[in-house]
Amino acid sequence: MRIVDALLCVAGLLLAEWLVVGLASLAELVGPHEWLLSLGSLLPLGWLAAAPIAVVAGLSLRLLEAPVGDVKGRGLLAGLAALFGAAVGWGVSGGRLLAGSGRPIFVLVVAALGAGITWAVVPPIRRRLAEGRLSRLAALGLALAALAVELTNRFVLPRLYPAFHLGLAALACGLAAAVSLRIHPGTKRSTRLAVLGGFTAFALPLGITAPDRLRLQDNLRFVFEERAPLLGEALRLASRFRPPPPIAPEESSGPASPAGPGIDLGSRDILLITVDALRADHVGAYGQPRPLTPAIDALAERGVVFEAAYTATPHTSYALTSLMTGKYMRPLLLQGVGDDSVTWADALRTYGYRTAAFYPPAAFFVDRPRFTAFEERGFGFEYRKVQFSSAPERVAEVKAYLTEEAGPGPLFLWVHLFEPHEPYERHPEHDFGDRSIDRYDSEVRAADDAIGELVATMRAARPRALVIVTADHGEEFGDHGGRYHGTTVYDEQVRVPLVMAAEGLLERRRVGVPVSLVDLMPTVLAGLKIPISPRIRGRDLGGWLRGSGEGQPGEGFAFSETEAQTLLAEGDHRLICARRVGACRLFSSRQDPGQTRDVSAEDAEAFARLKRHTASFVASLGRYEEAGATWPQALRRGIAGDIEAALDVAALLDDAKVEVRRKAAEVLFELRREEVAPHLRRALRRDEDDDVRRWAALALTRLEQGAPLTFDLLADDDVHWRRLAALALAEAGDDRGENELLRWWRRAYPKHPEDRQEEIPFERAKEIAAAFGRIRSEAAVIPLGFALRDVRLRRYVAEAMAAIGEEAARPALAEALADEQYQDARVTMARALVALGGEVELRKPLIRFLGVPDPLEDGVALAEKADILQYVGGPRRRELRRLREFATSGVTIGLVVPKSEHARGKGLRVVVRARAQDGIPGELRVGLAGVIMSDGDRSQLVPKRAPTFDESRTVTLAVPPSESPRELYATLPTAVSDRIEPGDHGDFVVYATQNVEVLALVVVPLAEEVPPPPPEPWTPGD
Repeated sequence: MRIVDALLCVAGLLLAEWLVVGLASLAELVGPHEWLLSLGSLLPLGWLAAAPIAVVAGLSLRLLEAPVGDVKGRGLLAGLAALFGAAVGWGVSGGRLLAGSGRPIFVLVVAALGAGITWAVVPPIRRRLAEGRLSRLAALGLALAALAVELTNRFVLPRLYPAFHLGLAALACGLAAAVSLRIHPGTKRSTRLAVLGGFTAFALPLGITAPDRLRLQDNLRFVFEERAPLLGEALRLASRFRPPPPIAPEESSGPASPAGPGIDLGSRDILLITVDALRADHVGAYGQPRPLTPAIDALAERGVVFEAAYTATPHTSYALTSLMTGKYMRPLLLQGVGDDSVTWADALRTYGYRTAAFYPPAAFFVDRPRFTAFEERGFGFEYRKVQFSSAPERVAEVKAYLTEEAGPGPLFLWVHLFEPHEPYERHPEHDFGDRSIDRYDSEVRAADDAIGELVATMRAARPRALVIVTADHGEEFGDHGGRYHGTTVYDEQVRVPLVMAAEGLLERRRVGVPVSLVDLMPTVLAGLKIPISPRIRGRDLGGWLRGSGEGQPGEGFAFSETEAQTLLAEGDHRLICARRVGACRLFSSRQDPGQTRDVSAEDAEAFARLKRHTASFVASLGRYEEAGATWPQALRRGIAGDIEAALDVAALLDDAKVEVRRKAAEVLFELRREEVAPHLRRALRRDEDDDVRRWAALALTRLEQGAPLTFDLLADDDVHWRRLAALALAEAGDDRGENELLRWWRRAYPKHPEDRQEEIPFERAKEIAAAFGRIRSEAAVIPLGFALRDVRLRRYVAEAMAAIGEEAARPALAEALADEQYQDARVTMARALVALGGEVELRKPLIRFLGVPDPLEDGVALAEKADILQYVGGPRRRELRRLREFATSGVTIGLVVPKSEHARGKGLRVVVRARAQDGIPGELRVGLAGVIMSDGDRSQLVPKRAPTFDESRTVTLAVPPSESPRELYATLPTAVSDRIEPGDHGDFVVYATQNVEVLALVVVPLAEEVPPPPPEPWTPGD
């Protein structure tokens, strides 16, 4: 019966975890029904995974209940504890500190400790049990211990050291099973058997088939795999033994063009204007209330507006290259094909057009080595002005070209305006405020001024010109928790304006179906009656431009991607898939334009169809490229980063062609999927090709299922293999390739930028930085500091430094943080400094970045964690306790407003960390203590002990309901800053409504934002 009781207690623990995680995650689930439906999948699956542990725990408990003098049982329990400790010890000891002989010694020590502790505690526990069953207090202690282990498993070293988390999961189950000692063996035996029998009858068949049902519940699987320690382990275990079948792509020729006649451009001139980082909803024609884009809006009034236009990739380099080739260039360049593509300018020059382009060198900033061919030939334009120019300077350059060099004949002119790209600069003539989004809008308006002049200049010289205005990508301002661009495929980053106007040709019209920027080139070529190559993946939008394509079923198509995500847009549907997780979410653009609610459960048929369509489309990319025609469909999907193609790619390890096997093994190295490990081991043993075996060994090492061949590769004559071996080992926690990684890194990021010897691709550089963190490489701290110059890498370098834990990283981080312009990098570097024990280094940056127009995210929480709250305008510890305890009844606290060398005027800001509970909005008032007393013709502030406000020196903050604390801020009235200077002490009163919990606050001087850097000097060929 003890085994029965143990099984019941473990089932109770699983049920509790399911309840807590489900309730805490309801906002991310598709309503309570999705969570309740999981009752028949997640719980049975978790119970099947945990039942063996419960059985072992039950048997152990029976041994624990044996007589005090039972030496055999005591020894067996000690042996089980030793085995458990050895298994966990071996799993967590793969790092640099325990390399070589240190690892077995560590394992033996852990095993000995487990055995010794068990041997020592068994007799006293047996004596207590002999006196009666477990006390209520002891049972409660075991339950709380299981809860503590669960919380540790959830929040300590997440996604690191799988053996550590498996050990904690087993320990939690064991502690829960031990609670059964509270149950007397003779108590309601038949009832317990009936309950277990019923639960087994319910769970066994459902648990066996659960992986197949959960395969269709992407959102649920995503949430519980991330947040539930026990059920998440069960999900991962099930996917290892029964991986979900890959989505079978449907053979398709791709999206069709709208039926009906297109447009006839004759020999019209073409002006293409692209604006960097201009999101669609900041254009008046797309609903922006601010007067930001009068010039674009004027074009929209007499032209065609595409309401759902999407970029191919939210990175300038890939987006512009895709626009100029009519192809989705990111997956092609990853396959090593497509750089011989005919560009828009190439095609038009063949048919008699003059071509001219005006764009900045930053067009090739991301993954520059992949764009060498396009950069060297300037996208095929015969005239190029490639330099950093402001919008007015661009207008002057275009005017000069049209006047002096354009000549007769049709003209294709492309101008790329860089203004809205970060860092955002406020233009005095267009002042919308100081926040990031205000300065961004100021940049948008400055770019629109240039657009107005460019269009007027072109129309004056060539009145029949077709004008196209669009953007390379959008920009995020926290819409889905991020900043800037290049990280997601939600609308704020990939939906762009697209307006086309031509006098006498296009009528005013709005097109609501999804389209892509890759469609522009084939649309223009078709309008000029120029043949369109099958290698061009865009489609002719002429039918929609004329209105003949409207009202067709299934109309519209767009695809966008990043390294981590894909978007497929059809009709009102927006399918967003997370590549590495293998989960997708479906949104309705009509019902939910903010993309906050997953509707996949409500429209399962569309969800399944769009997932198949995505797989089919990704597999087709590269099909018509000359060099890529030999790659099988599965390889094309794998190269593009589709993890669901992993098993299909693994099957190609048996292909007859050695080049296919090599590429398949290389792709599996990049995909890093555990379910392909058996295929890799077989290839390592059987394949005759040395390269296939090398890739297989490296891929297995990356999966922490090492292969001896990887160590041989560390001494290989080819530096390529040495580097990859060092990287794979470091990612697995083994530091034996540390020196090789350091040599590689120093060549790309030397102390002096002019000494740079090579460039590491951005994604690989991120992996190397993370690997340094995994092996806690102290020798990498200084070289990593040199990489803080790279704006793209700063976040990842800071995370690596925090993981290494070496205090020597603090000066470099503090220096970089002091003048950091980007919000996301500020947050990451500040968190890294806190993790490294930074205190003094953080004070000035926190004071400044809490006072800038967009305060540092969680800056007050970071100050509290670093224990410097009182030095950045917050209360001392005693005052902080009073604030938290008495804010709802009114409390007076003393603060010293810090000084700031970056102060802007005399203004002060209060930043409060608080939350409103019970789902009800709350309110918070902060002001100077005292009341106004009249004394003839003057008033004076009279301090009082009672928590009363001076109303003229008070500000009110609305506190929205939320489960987690939020940081709210407001500028204090001028009367406050007139009375209190930076460096002064002030008594502030805080009042909060009853449902508001106030955790901390600071008062800081308003500060100037970090100014943008001056343009870097650049000459062609640099």
